[in-house]
Amino acid sequence: MTPAVTAGLLHDLVAGSHAEGITALGVEAAIGHDDRVLLIAEPGPDFTDQTWQLPAGPVLPGQTLTDALPPAVAAIGLAISEITGYLGHHDHPGAQVTTRVFRFAVTVTDPGAICRHAGTGHHWAEDLDCLPSDPAGIPRPVIKPAAGEPPLAAQLRAWARGIYPDEAGVELLIGHAVFLDRADFTSRFITIPGDGDGLAVIDWPAAIAALDDSLPCSGGENRMLRLAASLTDGIPVNLRDTLTGIDDRGIQLVIKAVLHASGHRPPSGFHDHL
Repeated sequence: MTPAVTAGLLHDLVAGSHAEGITALGVEAAIGHDDRVLLIAEPGPDFTDQTWQLPAGPVLPGQTLTDALPPAVAAIGLAISEITGYLGHHDHPGAQVTTRVFRFAVTVTDPGAICRHAGTGHHWAEDLDCLPSDPAGIPRPVIKPAAGEPPLAAQLRAWARGIYPDEAGVELLIGHAVFLDRADFTSRFITIPGDGDGLAVIDWPAAIAALDDSLPCSGGENRMLRLAASLTDGIPVNLRDTLTGIDDRGIQLVIKAVLHASGHRPPSGFHDHL
């Protein structure tokens, strides 16, 4: 059971650290939403070797541990609604001092706001207990391997067939292999006509509107959906903001989609269904 956060607990945590000679303190916020936990992307040197971690910040002089949590969360555009428990601590030895970082479970008022915070790469992990850690104790997301094509792929291809930009946008969504596996996307934004012709249609304007409100996703997922919607439905997208926040695999998918939409022969392996 997660210990409740009380004034007595906070006092004991700080006093115990000081008794061990550790005076540099920090906090981490495990932000929960729909049984998932938010991880934030942190680039390594020269923006390589990206790692994932919980939102974190220092405990400044005069602050309690819980005083330090709201600024750490506000740095990524979110606001804490409740601190729900204490999850333990870990130490980070440094060249001169060791920092003790205390982890707390929290909820936020608007989880979807993370998608609107420019420049913040993020990932909703299934469970912190399932995440391996690197030597510094920074959790990394577990990426589940794809098991075949996502649901409705064939029906969406049938709808798009014959129109290059539509085909490209649909293949981008299928290849990305995220939203078509999410019931909160397929049930709300995909319609299967009842005439039995094997088609599936996406309500792109509604899906894009939901990105700003009720469809939580990572920054990369947000960008890929916007690009697919722009190709298939002509919804405007800011390429400067969108293309600079996509990982290598996503960029390859985008390149292939653009080549196909323009009528050029895409590289071998783009898809075998058109």
